[in-house]
Amino acid sequence: MRILVRTVVIIVAALGVIFLSVEFDRRHGLYWYDVTQDYRYEFGDSPLGSIRIRIAGDEVRLPELPEGWDTAVLSLDIESTVAGHWFEPALSVGNESDSWTHTFARGAEGRRYLVLDPRSVASDEVLKLTGEHLRWPEQDAELLLFATPELVNAKVLILATHPDDAEIAAFGLYASRDSYVVTVSAGNYVDGLYDHLATESAEQLAWRGRVRVWDSLAVPLWGDIPADHIVNLGYWNGSLQALYEQRDSLGARRGDLSGTDDPSLYRSGAVDELLDGRRGNPTWRSLVADIEALIRSIEPDIIVTPHPALDAALDHQFTTIALLEAMTAIGDTDTVLLLYTNHHVLSEYYPFGPTGSGITLPPWLDDALTFGGVYSHDLDADMQMRKLFALEAMHDLRAAPR
Repeated sequence: MRILVRTVVIIVAALGVIFLSVEFDRRHGLYWYDVTQDYRYEFGDSPLGSIRIRIAGDEVRLPELPEGWDTAVLSLDIESTVAGHWFEPALSVGNESDSWTHTFARGAEGRRYLVLDPRSVASDEVLKLTGEHLRWPEQDAELLLFATPELVNAKVLILATHPDDAEIAAFGLYASRDSYVVTVSAGNYVDGLYDHLATESAEQLAWRGRVRVWDSLAVPLWGDIPADHIVNLGYWNGSLQALYEQRDSLGARRGDLSGTDDPSLYRSGAVDELLDGRRGNPTWRSLVADIEALIRSIEPDIIVTPHPALDAALDHQFTTIALLEAMTAIGDTDTVLLLYTNHHVLSEYYPFGPTGSGITLPPWLDDALTFGGVYSHDLDADMQMRKLFALEAMHDLRAAPR
């Protein structure tokens, strides 16, 4: 009997070790980079202020700060505790009334950049640091202050690659202001999600495109964007790299499901108002010309678009490449670009932490790229709720209907 019990105990212990090992690997497999490396950001002369602050303990007093900034970023060194290799380590920074909790990759170590709650950053303010599964050495940290062009009266163009990209990246920014939401792609693709609704792949692709285009035109209305400020250009999901590589050729068609990548099949919304009714073709030149027409008709002060180095999705990268070509063609050097990542190149799991967490700058390990600055758009509770419902309304972000 004792032998049997001992055997059972050994088996249970072995299974427990195997489970813990597999789960540990899964948790750390969410990050496609060495989490013990320093994040390395080069900002050039873009910060309004770069202030050394001494951190020796769990409190830090801020010095006299310049005026005119909108985004504060704290750069400091952190170390995960032993528990921080299993649980997500976190650091709360703020004063008695306002603070944000920033979450890091499991096992994180080295230099990190925390976007601070602007309500807690002021001259002579005392900030309190509270760690969870995390510690920080005594150090000279850096407070970076950035100033972004005025948004209140600015005309903003949101350039989204697929339906839902605008809402994930910038719903709170575009809602209730003079904004235009332009989606490049129909977002049509086949991945089995609609298998139970349509037997043929071509039919599934068509339904996916139709419903996602509808989403891209309808959901911005929830953000108080008028219908004549919303358009979907209709280019096919996954086609932009091929269009770029073949340039003027009409041969950039996959032909695997429908025999054509004609954007006119899905092109809809304010085509007459924003594109002067022009018809799209499945070519790179057509895409660039579309964006040229948009810039001329809208004359935006700010364009929000994917970052071609930080976003891993090829369609996202080539959306911004097309924008840059269009801006070059018309000689636009004044419009401000705000760049986002919805599919971070080093971890799809970014931003880390639960809903409502403060945000860190994304993982980046190469200071050869200079960033023009950082902008953080704070959302109040009402706008957070509106964004929640905007995302819930996107069919591709929830289970398929049954």
